[in-house]
Formats: sequence, structure tokens, C-alpha cells
Amino acid sequence: MILENIQVDRAGGRGVAVGKTSDGKTVLVRGAAPGDVVDVHVIKRKKNFFEGRVERLVTASPLRVPPSCAHTESCGGCPWQHLGYPSQAEFKSSEVEEQLVRVGGVSREGVSWRPFVPAPTPFRYRNKTEFSFTSNRWRTRAELDAHPEAEPEPGLGFHVPGFWDKILDVQDCHLIPEYGNALRNAIRDEALDLGLSFWHPRAKVGALRTVMLRSNQTGDWMLIIQWGEHPGPDGFTLMHRMTEKFDRLVSLYWGLNEKVNDSMYDVDLHLFHGVEALEETMESALDGGRSLKFLISPKSFYQTNPVQAHRLYSEALRAADLRGGETVYDLYTGTGTIALFMAQVAGKVVGVESVAEAVEAAVRNAERNEIRNATFEVGDMRRIFTPEFVGRHGAPDVVVVDPPREGMHPAVVAELARIQAPKMVYVSCNPSTQARDIQMLGDAYDVVQVQGVDMFPQTFHVESVVLLRAKSAPKA
Repeated sequence: MILENIQVDRAGGRGVAVGKTSDGKTVLVRGAAPGDVVDVHVIKRKKNFFEGRVERLVTASPLRVPPSCAHTESCGGCPWQHLGYPSQAEFKSSEVEEQLVRVGGVSREGVSWRPFVPAPTPFRYRNKTEFSFTSNRWRTRAELDAHPEAEPEPGLGFHVPGFWDKILDVQDCHLIPEYGNALRNAIRDEALDLGLSFWHPRAKVGALRTVMLRSNQTGDWMLIIQWGEHPGPDGFTLMHRMTEKFDRLVSLYWGLNEKVNDSMYDVDLHLFHGVEALEETMESALDGGRSLKFLISPKSFYQTNPVQAHRLYSEALRAADLRGGETVYDLYTGTGTIALFMAQVAGKVVGVESVAEAVEAAVRNAERNEIRNATFEVGDMRRIFTPEFVGRHGAPDVVVVDPPREGMHPAVVAELARIQAPKMVYVSCNPSTQARDIQMLGDAYDVVQVQGVDMFPQTFHVESVVLLRAKSAPKA
């Protein structure tokens, strides 16, 4: 079904644009920009709305720009490349406000809506990227039409949206530094030269399975290779070639993954070359404060946009407005980055995280930075964050929460409402679940301040930092 001449009026959530049919039904369109007139190929049809993709661009919006990446149409990793970056930032700012007002019940009046923080670099910002090998790379429609009888070709790249077994061979990913693209292209070319087999996701056979690249801001690189079969002599030759060819490749790991899934987090990794971990430095957000140093190992979590991560954590610290001596809870602490930022001012910080390996990393990070007023506990948040926890650590003056995309469990929200810490700083990568949680906290807290931060240009993802004040707290 094709809907013709749909006027696209605005940007919606999760990267879609929104238009209307002549009879007033909403049309959610992927690949469109506000101001476009498009014909829409309908993918889903509901009672009150349609969802589809651009079939034909009738009239182009003035907000459109030529995509930088040759893979844009097939990849799906950068769904907003057809929009100029200032427009992306504007739409993300609007998305944060819209979710908090519409879902969270936050008033536009009486709240400080701080200016949105765009990314200084809209491309080449990622410090971690994963790629998959394939024995039969994805072909575009144009390629299939031109060469319908072409033989399968190997490739190394990203999963095509909607297909777990289709891999798009990538020559240049514009989200990672150019050195990373050179590393990825070299490992593919050297593997082909050595005659190594690439993974077949359906048959579950092949030598080379996945690659992860990690880097730090000083330009050091880590390469992690997952093999579907033992590397053997040619596999070890491949790894030797990579270390000889790239002088900034300071760490190379390999692991044998014979499981059904590609996840490497339960795979034993072996250090083939170089150092065990990269070191990343995050400058202090405080005048005269010490920089923090973090070790990035193959499986450790660290924000993928380090420049904006520093800005995000700085905004969280600013919102907390610590004066010294406070007790701070950092829920969903991860590897303790926000906690260690707060610990430079607070009296003590208690971090909680469900992933044991992350807590171990947080403890090591605290020791490495000689921070002694931060402690960490591991456990499922809804089970560990209880009145007994509060009794053990003392009532908090400030609570920082930075939950995963699905937001907080209702039991955690209920305990936060019960204790009513004077201030809460809610950091979120999903404004819709953040707004839902804030709505549930409405009887206990008022929203004071909102700050949007763009961590992921060219995508629809956005972070927001919301400062809440307990209704029971004395007014400043």
C-alpha cells in the first residue's frame, strides 16, 4: 500500500518523522525529514495510524543534507544522516521536553529547561564498535539487479536491520575514527589473503566470527577477535600481521566462541599481544580537581562517546550541587564513573550495580584514583535497595540514578518515594521511561531542572539529566 503526497510536519520519537493523511490519520515515516512531501510505502497499518518508509521523495525539506556515508540506506545505524546536525540537536531537545511534559506530567512553567548540549563532533566519536564476519555479504537491490547470478562474497560489517543473519560489508563507518576503519579493512583483507573462512551464521561454521575495536582519546587501540574455530597457524599469522602493521594497536585478544550466540561476555579471552587494558583519562569537572583514570578491558563498560560522557557526568555533578560532606547513593553505578566524580566532593558515595564484573571494576577504579570514600555493592536493584540498605548506609542527601533503557523497577521507585532524599539526579538514555518513572514519583518529588545531552549524533538516542527535589525538603 502506498500513501501519496504525505506532508511531513515534525520529528517523532525513535527517529521517525510524523505526517498526516488527508483524513487526519497519523503517518510515522522512517527516512523522512520535517518539511518533506513523500510517498510512503506502508509497512504497518493500525486503526489510528500508519507506519512506513519513504517510497519516493516528492519535495525535499530544506533541512535535508546529503548523507556522508555510502552505506546509509542499508546500514540503519545512523538513521538521521539525512538531517543537518543542528536540526538533529533541536529535535532531540524537543523529544526530551515532549516526553517529560506529556508522559511525566512535568509543567513547562516553573522548571529550568537548560539549553541542550550538542556534541562538538557529530562524526568519528565512537570508541567501541563491533563487527561481524560473513561468508555471504548482503547485496543491495541495485547489486542484485545488476548481477543476479553473482557468487557469494565474504564481508565484515554490521547486521542489516531486521535480519540476524545478514551482514552488510562496510568500507568506512563514519562514527569511528579513520584508524579504526583501517584496522577493520586490513583484518578482512589479510584474512582473505590467507584463505581463512568467514562465519556462516545459519550453518554455524567458519573460522572468523566477530571483531570488536576499542580505543581511547590518546589514540591507543585494542582489537578483540572471536573465532568460530581454533585459529590454527594461519589464524595466528593473521594476528601477527595486524600487530606488525599497526603501531597504535597496543592490545590484541582472541577467544574461541562455539556457542549459538555471538556474545563474548562469557567467552574466555586470551591476550595475544600488548597490554591487558587501555587507560582512559577523564578530566575533573571541578576547578583544581584531579583527573580520573579508568582502565578499559575487553569486557568492561565505558561510555562510547568519551567527550560527551565527560559533559554528561559534569552536568550530573552540577545538578547535585554538592557542598561537601553529603551522603550520595549512586544507583545503577556501572563501573563507578559517576560515583567517582561525586566522591571528589561528597562525604561518602555508595554505588549499587547488578553486574559483579562492573562492581569489581568500580572498586579497582576507586583504588587506582586513590578515592577512599566510595564503596560499592553488587545485587539486583529491587532486592538490594531496601530499608535495610538505607539503615546500613545512612539516609542519603542526594540520590543519583542512571538506569538502563527500560528504566527503574516499580519497587525501586517506591523505595525512592519512601525515603525522599532531598535531591535526586535522574540520568537517562531513554526519555520515555525516565518520564514514566518521574510520573510515578510525582507525589514525592518536584522536577526542578532538565538538561538534554547528545551522546550519539546521527542517531535518535539522547541522554537527559533531571534534577528533582523532594516535596518534604525545605525550599532553598
